[in-house]
Amino acid sequence: MSAGNDVHLHIANYQNRYFGGGGMIRLYHFDLARDTIDVETINPWVLAQDPASRNELAAELSRVSGPVDNFSVPVDFEKRFSGFDPVPVRPARPAARVLVKGTQAYWRFDGQGADGTALAEGHRVRDLSGRGNDLTVVSVPGSAADALTWSADHHPDQPGHASLRFAGGRGPVHGAYLTTGASAPLNRETFRSGYTIEAFVRMPLDWDAGRNGNASFLSRRGRAAAAGKHGKNTDPDEPVAQFAITNNGREPQFNHYPTNNTYPTTNWGHGLVELRWWHLAVVNDGRFTRLYVEGAPVADNPKRLSVGLSSLGLPWLVGGHEYAGAIDVVFHGNVGDIRIVNRPLGEREFLTAK
Repeated sequence: MSAGNDVHLHIANYQNRYFGGGGMIRLYHFDLARDTIDVETINPWVLAQDPASRNELAAELSRVSGPVDNFSVPVDFEKRFSGFDPVPVRPARPAARVLVKGTQAYWRFDGQGADGTALAEGHRVRDLSGRGNDLTVVSVPGSAADALTWSADHHPDQPGHASLRFAGGRGPVHGAYLTTGASAPLNRETFRSGYTIEAFVRMPLDWDAGRNGNASFLSRRGRAAAAGKHGKNTDPDEPVAQFAITNNGREPQFNHYPTNNTYPTTNWGHGLVELRWWHLAVVNDGRFTRLYVEGAPVADNPKRLSVGLSSLGLPWLVGGHEYAGAIDVVFHGNVGDIRIVNRPLGEREFLTAK
């Protein structure tokens, strides 16, 4: 109470019930994920009996479901107990510690701009792998000056303690994104021996399926048709690789055209809630591609032979999505560190590893 928090006082007395309450007990279930305490009242003495042998009063007493016996109490556990057991903030890690063997590109956004300030057209973000895959800011004509800003927000396990905030969308297309240069080595890479692509993303509360759905936080330019792709599930105008948040409940999707097929392979995750940071990873071992959310493999990882990533030698985009050769939507939300490695990594090698 002295800390400004509510104090919940619950008094339960069942001794005047049938059989003196019969050992009635009150159970409190602490659900830390939902920030809720669920309360139920049961009678273990009656529940231990054969249901067929219970009399009518005993059956009524087995579980008491009235509003004062079965209810929920919302509690912000993190806020309420922060002073008792504070969770230490994981310190930032220097780029050198996460430049694992085979790193082809590593982009992070700490130490480059004050929180909330805008990135101007043409601003360059260096590729910390040293391979020359630097990014340059491109603004959609007519977009607001603050369509792309630096942000101090970040995933708690992200090496770099910063991100970029994209205020993009469609209807009409607006926002700013980043692109590798025309001669960047990453543009030509086909990853035939496998790859790992990792990114940190967060969607805001105003994310909208119509305005912001199916927008990539990372994609590879080039129409599927121009890469000779055709057949089932092929859209000739979509990019050859896209790591996006779909319009179907903010589900992450990695849709890509491998070098061994003329049609795409799609890895599809579950819905991601807003205002929470998510670590997403795609791992290909030279044969199969798996999508991970927070280090856990998703259910929809198809068993389809998928060797490498098709390339037309065109740039990669961060926050931009191309259709029919033109930008058709810009990402809406935050994007943190991105790392691309030319070999499969295990979960213990991800950027979130302890």
